[in-house]
Amino acid sequence: MYYCNRFPVLEEWWGTCPREQRVLGDMGYGTMPAEPWEEKNMRLRSAILGAIGLLLILPVGAAGEDEIFEPTDHCVAYETIKDMWFVVDTRIVGKSCEVTAALAVNASGGAPRVSVSVPIESLDSKNRFRNGAVADLLGVEAQPDLLFVSAPLDAEGLREALPSGHFTLPGTLSFGGREYPVEFPVELSSDGDRHYASGMLDSTFAAFEVEVPTIAGGLIARPQEGLGLAFQLELERVSGLEAWAEQAGLRLSGAE
Repeated sequence: MYYCNRFPVLEEWWGTCPREQRVLGDMGYGTMPAEPWEEKNMRLRSAILGAIGLLLILPVGAAGEDEIFEPTDHCVAYETIKDMWFVVDTRIVGKSCEVTAALAVNASGGAPRVSVSVPIESLDSKNRFRNGAVADLLGVEAQPDLLFVSAPLDAEGLREALPSGHFTLPGTLSFGGREYPVEFPVELSSDGDRHYASGMLDSTFAAFEVEVPTIAGGLIARPQEGLGLAFQLELERVSGLEAWAEQAGLRLSGAE
């Protein structure tokens, strides 16, 4: 048996062990184990391959379902895909329901804007190491909150679009002290007396000047370029929206 610092190791690793920590035999007593080394070596290799197989089949920290949100969520999320071992595409979702949404009215009387903010550190991907890395990539120290501010709302344009239950909401997304123009597709839905706006912006990391690191130079994990930014907001929880919609003669539920 090959030992390094009293721990059994593979034969090919034994040569890298410091000379004074090498032991060959049964912990230095000079008797070889009854089981041939070749058989133990084979069992060790099988165990290692089995562990790698589990990593491929059950990737830790990945989302296991297609749906990002529960039916009554008031949340935002990001979604991306990473390659594991060049074989498995692993879906990663980071989600936060610590959302603050409000209608911001211009003091000069102009058209209002929708403002949505979420603490960057509240985005949870079920992996605390990844959560910390994402927070750093988004510049949490420079700007603690991810912020979206829409373009001024056009009541007449919304009145024409609402019956279909679909429209596009342009605006600015900011994080890390930087601003990016975006256009979110919006779909309206209802659940009893609750009304929701949801959508997914399909984009890329490059569009937001974000470079995601690989693991082991891409040999173990490599991020793909696609990035989805999703939201589902309960309209009744968007401060000031109901009053403005009623004043403008708009139905939050969209199509009947």
